[in-house]
Amino acid sequence: MNRNSLINRRRFLGLTGLAGTGALLVACAPPAAPAPAAPAATAEPAAEATDSMMAQAPIQDASDPNKVVFWTPGGSAVYCQNFNAISTSFTEANPGISIADAQCGAGDQNFLEVLLARIAAGNPPDTTIIWDSPVSLAVRGALEPLDDLMKGSQHSQADAWPSGVLASCQWQGKTYGLPTAAGTYAMYYNEGLFESKGISTQREDFPKTWDELRKLSKEFTVWDGDTLKSTGFLPTVVDNVELNIFSALNGSQIYDAANNKFTLDSEQNVEMMQFLLDWLNDEFKGDLNAVNSSANWAFYPDGNGRPPEFQNGTMAMQSSGFWVAGDMYGVEVKPEAQKWNVAQYPVGPSGSGTKSGYWPNWMVIPKGAKKRDEGFKYMDYMSAIGIITWFDAVPDMPTNKNVDVSALYPKKVAEMRDEAFAKDVMAFFYNQLNVATPMWTSPVQNFANDQVARMIEQVFTKAATPQEALAEAQRACQAELEKVLKA
Repeated sequence: MNRNSLINRRRFLGLTGLAGTGALLVACAPPAAPAPAAPAATAEPAAEATDSMMAQAPIQDASDPNKVVFWTPGGSAVYCQNFNAISTSFTEANPGISIADAQCGAGDQNFLEVLLARIAAGNPPDTTIIWDSPVSLAVRGALEPLDDLMKGSQHSQADAWPSGVLASCQWQGKTYGLPTAAGTYAMYYNEGLFESKGISTQREDFPKTWDELRKLSKEFTVWDGDTLKSTGFLPTVVDNVELNIFSALNGSQIYDAANNKFTLDSEQNVEMMQFLLDWLNDEFKGDLNAVNSSANWAFYPDGNGRPPEFQNGTMAMQSSGFWVAGDMYGVEVKPEAQKWNVAQYPVGPSGSGTKSGYWPNWMVIPKGAKKRDEGFKYMDYMSAIGIITWFDAVPDMPTNKNVDVSALYPKKVAEMRDEAFAKDVMAFFYNQLNVATPMWTSPVQNFANDQVARMIEQVFTKAATPQEALAEAQRACQAELEKVLKA
């Protein structure tokens, strides 16, 4: 299985707002479906990775005097073993620097807790991939700043990265990580359904505004009593990660990193949530329970085993990331859904241009690493050269501008469609980096994610108005931020 689907995307789906299940109606916690314990469907053989196949070896000694120690938070067998091949190539290009076998995961222990404990003990790895934002660790003093190393690097100078993506690694004027790989977001749409309505399937003709998207959605939404049989676009599938994108599309943001301030209750964000709520009320009877009980409107099978409706051909449009291009074939894609494409996001009423977002894989150097310089050389190599081998095993998209992505494309998409289409999709998502809004920049990122998820739930279940729910989330997030900054 694709390591992203198993780990990053499982965590992502566990955080998603309200799509595919009514679980959020009974609790403030993220929904049980798609559940963290239920692997998302992928295009690779299931035997490639399961939780039990993650590296279970004891955490290795991080003070090897002869080798650079490299960790990852976990992943599939093919993902983890692939790093050893990259390390061999790195050593051939950098004689005298040897990389230890990748330590993949922490067995039954929490990876981040193990990492922080090793940093506190003065025995961390020399470099590691992390799936928690560098800013949230930098504020704890847990990471080494990299700016001096970046300036003298071969591939990783600051201008080698899209600014919106590099921002996820920056805190108070310093850079604490490299966003080595990422998956950008866009709108997926079913060309076959568009054709059935006489609607243009050309990417450039996709709706440019939220009003246009909402109008188009109605063309496909069909109710049979209280059962939603088909739909265009569901505003309730916008989750707490994508909400950063939608906020930017409406001219705002969730967190203002320059001023260390949350901006959840901005006028534009209140307008955004009111727009989505009005859409739910108008097109979907204002009934989230009815929507979620009718079918599974996510891209992956839900906790009840229901197949995704986009692949069933009953959902015309869906917002998601690059990884879905291959992952969607982990389930049956019915004939009426096999012809799909991707387009940029429409702009909100207070927005000024399209935006995107991203889900990154960061590389960092923990505070106190014994081989800081050597570890950074490995990071630099990984970001521009090793990432190509990485992509061949698990298609996480490179973000470094020195990478020639023209020959890279998701192989599963090429297999199911054709190579030209796969390359076009790859180029499209890669160019989305140019319009990526800054995300993952808060020192209390996970706390904020939880609060935003709760806010979305309150709005769509009508437990609070958009203004009330956003104000509550704003107060909670700002208070937590100030507590962390003070500490």
